[in-house]
Amino acid sequence: MDLVGAGVEGLRQWAASVGLPAFRGAQIARGLWHGGANRFAEVRGLPRDLAARLDSGFALVPAVEARRQEAQDGTVKSLLRFADGKLAECVSIPTSDRHTVCVSSQVGCAVGCSFCASGLNGVERDLTAGEIAFQVLHHHRVRPVTNVVFMGSGEPLFNYDNLLAAIRVLADPDGLGLGRRRFTVSTSGVPARIRQLGRDEPQVTLALSLHAADDETRSRLVPLNRRWPIAELMAAMDDYGALVSRRITLEYVCLAGDNLGEAHAERLAAIARRHQAHINLIPFNPVIETAHRRPDEAEVAAFLAAVTRHGGHATVRGQRGNDIDAACGQLKRRVEADPGGCGASPAP
Repeated sequence: MDLVGAGVEGLRQWAASVGLPAFRGAQIARGLWHGGANRFAEVRGLPRDLAARLDSGFALVPAVEARRQEAQDGTVKSLLRFADGKLAECVSIPTSDRHTVCVSSQVGCAVGCSFCASGLNGVERDLTAGEIAFQVLHHHRVRPVTNVVFMGSGEPLFNYDNLLAAIRVLADPDGLGLGRRRFTVSTSGVPARIRQLGRDEPQVTLALSLHAADDETRSRLVPLNRRWPIAELMAAMDDYGALVSRRITLEYVCLAGDNLGEAHAERLAAIARRHQAHINLIPFNPVIETAHRRPDEAEVAAFLAAVTRHGGHATVRGQRGNDIDAACGQLKRRVEADPGGCGASPAP
């Protein structure tokens, strides 16, 4: 039973299904979401013998923290180990006025972007709604979370049902009570699901991982483009824009010698103008298994100026966690290469 993904009403129904009064489900939900409980024995008010019986048959939370890295700027990357031994990363990014958690939606990734460590070994499986939501809860227990971004490992729109269920559990007033506008879903571009997200959750922010504005370059960097080329993707974005009143973001990883220069800037700005989108320029965080190179500050500044000159509204994303394995999939690959160095640590 995916107890974290069940929500309060689901836990009430689950309690009844195992022969308990429904109020025990609500009691367990309070302990889980607001009491810091990782086991039934830690749920306040639950009889000791009942808690022991439940702990012997069910897991209240779906993961333990297998590895943790803390950067000097306060960024924390956690590698979670699930019941089947699979690993996925989540990142806590605190600032003075907010606490953003970046979560994974799959173990690995099927998209296979040429610059990303997440998809080097393909996708292993989808994460359940509870496994997704627990990544947020894990960091919320240290500091209340204000924002959630689905920008970790995996393509969220390939795991659509569990993505929506996780958002709804986290938004539930009896859960964390996060407003829908506090969620950002990042996708490499799945046209049918983009349209569906606009219908199902119009207040959630969409971020499109574009990385190139022509088919030749994008198909090389983002293989998903070979299935759904830019024209088809832009048509879906047009439909999405007609459904929602939210400004979208175009994510663009800056790769020296690959997707910078005047022609790239002009095409990117044209797409941004068409969708009234903000462009988030992201200097490449080097992954040793790839041949890409991080541009220097002058190259990024020149590209930003060119995009702006062509009418695109863009900013350069500040770098966080530079002194740890901050890029998607890096810590997971490091630990898998040295499994003996990965001991489970308790949730903070």
